[in-house]
Amino acid sequence: MAQSDWLFMIEDTGELGQELRDFYQKTVEQSALDAKTHQLVYLAYLSAAGITKGVAKHTKEAKHAGATRQEIQSVFICGWAIGAARLSECYRIALEAYDEG
Repeated sequence: MAQSDWLFMIEDTGELGQELRDFYQKTVEQSALDAKTHQLVYLAYLSAAGITKGVAKHTKEAKHAGATRQEIQSVFICGWAIGAARLSECYRIALEAYDEG
């Protein structure tokens, strides 16, 4: 498997990359959330940002921390309404533009 772009950049930027990796690790270690919740939230942020490369890794970390399949599903089901809200705005704009002429 090819190295992820994130890891490539971290390793290629030397000291700065290591500082970013250390910062990430501190966010995990100092989180007020338990490990499972932290990973579920991380999955939600990855998904909201459209970053697919970390989804498998963080899903496995959430599972290892005790997340059930249903909890993983819920992360994504929770976001459906938000996606529908974004889509409904575009829908309204498109139909208004169509009706204008």
